[in-house]
Amino acid sequence: MPVTPDDARLMDVQQGGRCFFCDGPVGAKSTFDHLIPQAYGGIDDPANVVLAHRRCNQRKEDRLPTDEELDRFFALRRSSRLGVWPPLRVLRDEGEGADEEERWIAVAQAISQTIAQQIARQR
Repeated sequence: MPVTPDDARLMDVQQGGRCFFCDGPVGAKSTFDHLIPQAYGGIDDPANVVLAHRRCNQRKEDRLPTDEELDRFFALRRSSRLGVWPPLRVLRDEGEGADEEERWIAVAQAISQTIAQQIARQR
C-alpha cells in the first residue's frame, strides 16, 4: 500500500520534523526513502519508508540501512500503526558481523518468503 498523506504526516510527527539520515529539519521538501530500495524488491509502503531530504536520499542511493539506522527506525516504529516490513526485521536480526553480501542474501530470502506468504493467503 503506497504512503498516504496521513502516513506522511504521522512519519513527520514521529521523526520530529527531521530528516531520518542527517537529523536536519525537512519541512515541505521531504522525500520518501525506501530503507530496502525498490530497485532490490523493497515495497512502497509506510513499513519500509522514512522521510528524508532529497540530497540525503540521493546520497544513500541503493544501499541497505546500517545497523544504527535500523535501530533508530525500530525505535521510531515501536507501537506505531505504520509498522515494520518483515524483511527489515530479518535484516536487523542478521545484524552485526554479517558482511554486505550476507545481508543482501538475507533480505532477498526474506522478501521471497514474504511474497510467498502473501500469495498463499490469496489462494
